[in-house]
Amino acid sequence: MKQQITGGVGNNGNITYYAEVTIELGVQATDGTWSFDPELQFKAYAGFTAGLEAQGLGLLGECDFFERYLLTFDHKNHIFHIE
Repeated sequence: MKQQITGGVGNNGNITYYAEVTIELGVQATDGTWSFDPELQFKAYAGFTAGLEAQGLGLLGECDFFERYLLTFDHKNHIFHIE
């Protein structure tokens, strides 16, 4: 995978690995099962780093994902909505 040193994610000097991935969004039913729709798939050029592992966080980039979908975060109730 292509590598680059990045900063601002956890600390400075993170090694970030890049690759094209397919992101598939699922919908969870009230019974807890998941369904996936091919229309909710897209390819994105994504970077992966261990820089946030200590905080237990993940990070979605603004290129590709945030340009395609409107997200609303409800931190208090631990949910988010994708439109």
